[in-house]
Amino acid sequence: MRTMMKDRPITPQQVKALHAQFRKMGFDDDDRHGFISQFTEGRTDSTAGLTKEEAGLLLTRFNREEADRIHREARKVVKQIFSLSFHISCLNKNYTNETEADFEMNKAKINQFCRTRSKFRKPLTEMSLEELKEVKRQFEAMARKEE
Repeated sequence: MRTMMKDRPITPQQVKALHAQFRKMGFDDDDRHGFISQFTEGRTDSTAGLTKEEAGLLLTRFNREEADRIHREARKVVKQIFSLSFHISCLNKNYTNETEADFEMNKAKINQFCRTRSKFRKPLTEMSLEELKEVKRQFEAMARKEE
């Protein structure tokens, strides 16, 4: 005869992480309870009523959404840096971006500049969002000086 394994309850760390995530997303208590009830198909409306697996699944989904948001914002900042580089004489000023080879050359110049002269001394592709924002400020200052 096979025994049924009882679902493991949510851990205190998971409760804390879920509550923090819900607060960050702007959910009040009623919103949170409604969300959990819908997620568990009415089985529970409380965070404490979730199983460890359900809590893990929710946290994974929330973290993936946050990572996607950060990635989109980082791409936007990189595009702004690339655009600013066309206003800076030591980078891409008076150069075109018409062919794939031009595009790759312009990227290489920006990465070389970032590895040698930026505050962080690494290529754009290895920078965090906060580092990218700082480099963008540096490029904006350089572009202003050239006006």
